Formats: sequence, structure tokens, C-alpha cells
Amino acid sequence: MNAEQWNEHYPVGTLVLAYPGVRPEDGADDETLITRTRTKAQVVASGDSAVWVDGHGAYIALTHVDPVTEEQWHQARIDRDKTTAARRAALLDAIRAYPSHWKPERAAFAMKRLGFGWVGGRTAQADLEALATDGHLTPVTEVVIRHYDLTTEATS
Repeated sequence: MNAEQWNEHYPVGTLVLAYPGVRPEDGADDETLITRTRTKAQVVASGDSAVWVDGHGAYIALTHVDPVTEEQWHQARIDRDKTTAARRAALLDAIRAYPSHWKPERAAFAMKRLGFGWVGGRTAQADLEALATDGHLTPVTEVVIRHYDLTTEATS
């Protein structure tokens, strides 16, 4: 469907499931946005027809956006919330087994091993932050060396 056809059928604010990475049937699990359109569809510089959606900063090709009914949209949110709760519970169990030095990359890897498929760094970070907000984890801030400069004594 091209931008003109999309705009004939779907106004701004249409409820959609959007896949900024890959569609679920096309590859590894990736992020699914349960959202609504915030612009009309248009042809972008790449030549693709695309639309912008709430909660995502870049356009998404229409091939990666599925209009849904209000019932489907609400069910997708319920399913996502159940999956999120199960994923966070499993992650907390993994953290209890190995209680220190959890970063998003490690959490994402653990969730993949636990059967939750590919989990992105933002999702893993959100899960760690939610577990901290709920009082299960303590954020640890460490001093990090950003770069090195030549000392003035070395130049003499």
C-alpha cells in the first residue's frame, strides 16, 4: 500500500501495531509498538511510504505498520503487560542467582537464555529500572574513565 492509499483508508490517530525493526514473521523477535499514527503517510527520502507513530522518534515504513481494531489494540496491550511481568519475574530470579553487576546487555542475554527471545537494550534497561523502582535492585554508580590526556610533566 502506498502513502496515498493509506491516507484514503486511515486517518491520523489510527490504532496500529508497528515494528520499527523486523516484522515478527520475518526474523528474530523485535520490538512491537502498540500505538497510533501521529502523521499522515508520506513518501520519505528512501522512496518508501512511511508514517510516524506515537512513542517512536523515526518514521516506520508502511510495510511495518498494521492497523488494528480497538479490541485488538487493547488485547495487545494486555498481552504485552503479561509478557513484561513474566519476563521481569524471570529476570529477577536470574539476578537472585548471580546478584551483582547487572547491566542491560547482561540482562538481555539472560532473558534470551530464559526463552524470551531477543530483547533489546532499551527493554532490558527498562526492566532493570522497574525492578529497582520496585525495591528489588540497587543502582550502583561507578566512576568511569572517559578519556586520557597527556600529563604536563610528560611534555617537558
